[in-house]
Amino acid sequence: MKSKKILIISRSFFPINSPRSFRTTELAREMACKGHKVTLLLPHNSKTQKGMAFADENNIKLEFFGPLNWQPFVKSKILGDWNRKFGRLLFLLFEYPNIEIYFKLPKYLKRINKKYDLVLSIAVPHENHWAVAKIQSKKPIAKTWIADCGDPFVGNKLESIAPPFYFKALENSFLKYANYVTVPTHGAIEAYNKKYQNKLKVVPQGFSFKGIELGEYIKNPSKIKFAYAGSISLKGIRNPLNFIEYLLTLDLNFEFHVFSKQANSLKDLADRSSGRLILHNGIPRSELLIKLSVMDFLVNLDNVSTTASPSKLIDYSLAKRPILNINPFNPETDLIDEFLSGDYANQFMLNDLQQYNIENVVQKFLDLTE
Repeated sequence: MKSKKILIISRSFFPINSPRSFRTTELAREMACKGHKVTLLLPHNSKTQKGMAFADENNIKLEFFGPLNWQPFVKSKILGDWNRKFGRLLFLLFEYPNIEIYFKLPKYLKRINKKYDLVLSIAVPHENHWAVAKIQSKKPIAKTWIADCGDPFVGNKLESIAPPFYFKALENSFLKYANYVTVPTHGAIEAYNKKYQNKLKVVPQGFSFKGIELGEYIKNPSKIKFAYAGSISLKGIRNPLNFIEYLLTLDLNFEFHVFSKQANSLKDLADRSSGRLILHNGIPRSELLIKLSVMDFLVNLDNVSTTASPSKLIDYSLAKRPILNINPFNPETDLIDEFLSGDYANQFMLNDLQQYNIENVVQKFLDLTE
């Protein structure tokens, strides 16, 4: 295939530990590895020495469209939790502070003189798509524009409060001008405006399967060890409270390890657990895979939705440990008891793991440019 000029627009990149950072990093590295000229456009806030070194090692050109100055409202000493609640309201009503991207990114894109073969914008945040739509509708900067989505925006069923109706105009703007919109699962297609269904293509999350290091699993008959890795939202779909509360009713010797940036939200339960609930901050993916691979089994909080699928299931499968998939709102206690007894007959399994190999994922994107 002839070398292509590719511009990837994202909010985050290596070494940031998040699903969208993984998506950006893996795609940029593999596209460059295939011999394409890859430019990655980020906000200045994402600039790190590790990221610069990684990009240089992998022939990725980094550009920055400016700093994002709008800060989120967090709990304060003076206003207490009211400050955070006000920030949550601003986010729900106006996408603050992410909406700054919608105003700042197009100014940079206007100054681009060369034309790319492919522009790939990555959400979240969806402001990346909205900003490209502003430019692509007037002065196209690419022959092909692919808007890559993780969770949908207006049709996102994982949020407890749906986005206001007026965001539909912004969503329809990128659906109208993008050549393709890529989503991780077939079920996600239904979350988008049916007028643009022909543009939606399924391209799953992808990771490099090369050089994966795993630990040596050794079963300890006197203690059960299992883990959850990922985000926690005590008011949303990723809420492990019911599962943990059930565990704490059991007279069992176990260790439940939780790896999450929001792990501290479970501190009260950890204090009650007599050392059985062990909290960890998020760690780099390479380290996490080693930790997961030595557990008896791994826990997934099911999205209870066909419009999204946790990327952690790929890592769980690569860790080669049985997966307990539970409904966070109504955990199936019989299934939990099976796993705790060492019976994994009803474990969750991903079909065709190779579809998540980054080499195959990148080829799906490149095929859309032909």
